[in-house]
Amino acid sequence: MGSEDFGKTYLAEDIHKLDENCVISNLKREQVVSNVSKSSFKAIAIPLIAGIIATSGVGCRTVSSSSPNLQTSTSPPKETENQCSTDKLIKKSGNLFGAIEVGSKGVKGKVIQELPTLNEDGTKLIVFRKEKIEDRNVNAADPNSKLAAVEAVKLTFQDIQKRFNISCEQIVIFGSSGLAQKAPAAHKEAIVQEVRQATGRAMKFITAEEEGSFVFDGVVPEWRLKETVVVDIGSGNTKGAYLDSNNKHITFSLPFGTADFAKEVKKSQGNIDFTKAAENLKQKQLLPQIASEVQLKPGMQTLPRVYLGGGISWALSTLTLPCSKEYTVKGEKQDRLDSFVPISSENIKTFYYNATQDKKALFNPDLSNCSAERREEVQKDIAKIKTDIFSEDQLIAGAEILRALNQELNFSGKQVFFVPSAKDALPIGYLKQQLDKAEKDADK
Repeated sequence: MGSEDFGKTYLAEDIHKLDENCVISNLKREQVVSNVSKSSFKAIAIPLIAGIIATSGVGCRTVSSSSPNLQTSTSPPKETENQCSTDKLIKKSGNLFGAIEVGSKGVKGKVIQELPTLNEDGTKLIVFRKEKIEDRNVNAADPNSKLAAVEAVKLTFQDIQKRFNISCEQIVIFGSSGLAQKAPAAHKEAIVQEVRQATGRAMKFITAEEEGSFVFDGVVPEWRLKETVVVDIGSGNTKGAYLDSNNKHITFSLPFGTADFAKEVKKSQGNIDFTKAAENLKQKQLLPQIASEVQLKPGMQTLPRVYLGGGISWALSTLTLPCSKEYTVKGEKQDRLDSFVPISSENIKTFYYNATQDKKALFNPDLSNCSAERREEVQKDIAKIKTDIFSEDQLIAGAEILRALNQELNFSGKQVFFVPSAKDALPIGYLKQQLDKAEKDADK
């Protein structure tokens, strides 16, 4: 609209009649009049407005009645379709960001806070835990569940906006490496396109190698970057990363995880019991695969610190070291015990023995040193491990993976930690990469 048009007034109802999908931007409130105007004005209103649109180059775009252009700054938009000014990440206001992960087991949303300085764990990005975003269980890998998956993303997107008043330009969406491996190419492309249509945001599928680097960035303190290798044991694969002398991520991905290895053991079991079959398959597959990767990427074995992530690492920590106590950080070179739980080779041996020989001891660890609050939390976690998350076979399979890593990466000669925050590391690492990219683009 040209500057000469700002003195004119228009009927609100006639603006609608032009085209219900048309918007004339930058109209002042006093330029839109009610239907009490004279009919002679009304007769010329529509052609006048149409002429203005044609000559000024103002186009039509799809907006909802709650588009950000029509909202106050305190009310988040109610609809999401095509509302974003760009599909890229842009820091507009505030220090909160949204991250949505589309995985093979569902859609997860996190609200992440950017701190002004490094916190005591050596990071500037943390999960904002004021309120939890609901996980939405949908099989996104199934083409028949495409509509449900896109709807889950849209609902999570709206939830983050409404509850935390986060600009849509500050929300990122990505597909996990597990989903990328399982879903057909055409199905993945369809999800990307429909998510963009539903939210206005770009969605990218990440690889297992990228996932390893994001988890690394999400958990390793600034002062531990050059001395740490991260190993994240998932259900379908094991991935990780470390930094080389040029600060470049060296990533690795191993084709086994807790659930998938348990399936492979079942296939090879024959007439022997599961424990023996798992031991055999570890010798035949796991150890050679790890050794081969270590030969190409020696930092996996030579760096002095190992950070463990993934569900089986959490089970190991919960069932063998349930009452780890917090201590105060006295210098930036120290690690808080509640954030980094020390794991020894003996803990892994105990976990394996109990998983294979003594189930009663496995699910009844000593809680005498736990606070009342921690004891209640651990008991709930043990119940989840026992009945919801792992089968007995998967616990044995996971224990064998830990034993194989312990052997090939030489845990006995290192400082090894389970990192509870690793469960949130992927969205934090992905957001960190996107923020770094946005900063570089801004500099250009």
